[in-house]
Amino acid sequence: MRFGALLGAVLLMISCNNDDNTINNNNVQEKIILNTDSSTLNNRIKFDNSGVLDINLPFAGKDNDPVAGSFPLELVAEINPPVYQGLTLKATHVAINGNYAYVSYNMQGEAYAGAIDVIDITNPNVPQLVMQAILPNTDVSSVSYDNGVLYIAGAASIDAYQDLDSPAFVAAMTLSNGLLTTNYAQTTLTGNVGTSVTSSGNKYFAVSGDNGALAQLNKSTHQVEMAIPVSDLRAVAYNSNKVVILSGTQGIKVYNANNLNQQNTFATSQDVADAKRTIDFLGNNSLLVSEGYNGLGVYNMNSGNKTQTVTVPTSVEGVDPSDITTNAVSVNDDKVYIANGGAGLYIYQNGNGNQGLDIMGSINLGSSCNYVISKDKYIFAAMGNGGLKIVHILSNVQTIDCTDFPTYNGSAWLNVNSNQTKEYQGSASIQGANINSNSNLTFCGSLAVSQGLNVNSNGTFYMKGSLAQGQANNPWLSLNVNSNAIFRVEGSVVIYGNLVLNSNSTIEFVGSGSSITIYGNVTKGSNVTITGTYTDTFNKLN
Repeated sequence: MRFGALLGAVLLMISCNNDDNTINNNNVQEKIILNTDSSTLNNRIKFDNSGVLDINLPFAGKDNDPVAGSFPLELVAEINPPVYQGLTLKATHVAINGNYAYVSYNMQGEAYAGAIDVIDITNPNVPQLVMQAILPNTDVSSVSYDNGVLYIAGAASIDAYQDLDSPAFVAAMTLSNGLLTTNYAQTTLTGNVGTSVTSSGNKYFAVSGDNGALAQLNKSTHQVEMAIPVSDLRAVAYNSNKVVILSGTQGIKVYNANNLNQQNTFATSQDVADAKRTIDFLGNNSLLVSEGYNGLGVYNMNSGNKTQTVTVPTSVEGVDPSDITTNAVSVNDDKVYIANGGAGLYIYQNGNGNQGLDIMGSINLGSSCNYVISKDKYIFAAMGNGGLKIVHILSNVQTIDCTDFPTYNGSAWLNVNSNQTKEYQGSASIQGANINSNSNLTFCGSLAVSQGLNVNSNGTFYMKGSLAQGQANNPWLSLNVNSNAIFRVEGSVVIYGNLVLNSNSTIEFVGSGSSITIYGNVTKGSNVTITGTYTDTFNKLN
């Protein structure tokens, strides 16, 4: 079975603590509808467009032959947004904790309605939606995970909860084995909406927009210990004992995390009112700021000097220029991901020394990219249609016996001619591959093939590492193992289209721990041989 068993839905009434007006007082009851019906929840997960992603290379002109990329990616799933009482919500933020991703949602416009999803990403190619919380009359703007607690920022309807002093709030939910619980404390903030939250040590920090403030709260009592009024706050983040906030009108302010003494302030671009923006860090000194129509700003956090501007893309075919705006930024390892609205998701490499950010390319995810976060081997992108895209970064598995192999950096069409033997290592993203008659190809590392892959008669393809191939929406871009050919696997293989095993072909699984995931159909000729120990995710090879 792909998904878990039916567990049921539970309606829970959660009371907030009372303490000197810092927690919603007068015994306000917050309704949270918890749903653990995995059968129903997973109907929102779609695999129709799953498959290998081609990165649009900025230097590939119309007259140039396409070249292989070095960053293999696969779109593993799309999550449709929740619908509550006829209202379709929109994804706003993602927090990641190990094998769990927490996705927050709100309702655009005057109505209040929010939600939090819990997605299990233990199996990178088959994510599962294991739990959901609907928050009636409450928007959720942001979530942040820290040490078993999910911190939440948003806005609650003062019409529905009339004894609230203001709509803005921050909350702390203690999780149980990573899942949502009823252990929930909500604190009212000044302003109209809590826009962002982060934490460190025994404190957590939240910001609220429109007559809002930066608030420091105690993790034990959930009381606001200090509050600093700042207008139009969009984001807060913690790094190296510094709390950094972004205001749409006042720019960046840097505070000491222990006492909120201001250490620095500097201007950034004036921004569109109420637009969601994020910040992130490159090391301890560089700050990345999403600045809307002004692109991405890179600042020295100590001096306040702007060291680089990454402008928004221009002249994107079929996209209104007003829809191209830098909404969010996320740093993961040496890569920087930028959500550029209608232009899609852009990926940059962090250059060494003073080289700054170097563009690697862009990905078209089908609609406007409003938010992005990347951690470990995942990229999560919230889209303009309200849903979420989950992208997996293929792992580069190095083996000792491949260290002398060259890195593949040739054509986007990998062709091994008859009677040739080719050996490569590293990470590569290509459009197609042909291992021709009586030829041999060994690839060690990670390989993404967006179109067809053919192992022709008497050829051998030995894949050691991670292979992803094809598109679920075009299964005829298949992986073909032809007569008397051998497909040898040592690692993980994901085939999004069809697998064709012609007569007298062979699949050999080497060693232990190998797996194969096939989304399309399997066609077998006569005398097909499959040997070795392996996990067949969907039992397609039987």
